[in-house]
Amino acid sequence: MIVTDTGTKLTGILGNPVAHSLSPKMHSYLAEKTGVNTAYLAFCIEREDLESVLSGALRAGVQGFNVTSPFKTEVLPFMDVLDPEAEWIGSVNTVVNLEGKWHGSNTDGDGFIASLLRRGVSVSGKHVLLIGSGGTARTMTYKFAQKGAASVTVSSRRIETARQLAPLIKDFPGTAFYDCYTPERAYDIVVNCTPFGMEPYEDKNPMPKGLVVRQDMVFCDLIYNPPKTLFLQEAQRGGAIVINGLDMLLYQGVLAFERFFDLTVSEAVVDGLFTLFEQEA
Repeated sequence: MIVTDTGTKLTGILGNPVAHSLSPKMHSYLAEKTGVNTAYLAFCIEREDLESVLSGALRAGVQGFNVTSPFKTEVLPFMDVLDPEAEWIGSVNTVVNLEGKWHGSNTDGDGFIASLLRRGVSVSGKHVLLIGSGGTARTMTYKFAQKGAASVTVSSRRIETARQLAPLIKDFPGTAFYDCYTPERAYDIVVNCTPFGMEPYEDKNPMPKGLVVRQDMVFCDLIYNPPKTLFLQEAQRGGAIVINGLDMLLYQGVLAFERFFDLTVSEAVVDGLFTLFEQEA
């Protein structure tokens, strides 16, 4: 049971919908294990109320928020300070109240890379295929290039949108960028950045036509419910390593918690968090 007092710091998640969110349980676990005096709530708000909610929360002394769909881009104008990476990719998922000002950053990319490292997968020198060209693909394009990928290919039904991601790697000349998928090119890591596979698209599989699945390939789906989408099922039948979105969700949450309270969560607590959620899954 969470016990609050006058020293309790309020944190939460802003989104619409948020009823399905695992974040309250995750952050409550982290608070319990680290001894931080905080309460974490889910706030389902309307787009037109975003500015007033942030303004009021700042004046009320709220410590911070996670931000989820559809507000990761919409919150940018209301940040007093933006992390350079969040500004460049145009997406914020963590806002922290520092001395009465909202500081916006994004932990999605680092959370994803951490989820790969947990499975022993290095990004450096790898050829990456991203399926989809929306906000998540923007984050992944930048992060893979930053971490030394040999190439990033974006597969999208909208070629013009895929091409718009090219400037994200301009500071990383060691990474090549391709705005069109071809089955002849070899890929090491394939990431589904689309909603295909989750409700109400459970029956859709975004696997690119002609892609040959090899046993040394890694297929990642940012969806965690269902645990294995049709995309991951097909990759697994081909013998590839498959990773769903739960690891990324947990890691980005840990990183956000650390930013809320300016601390480092121990590896033992992180391992306990993974054990808790993996058992439930």
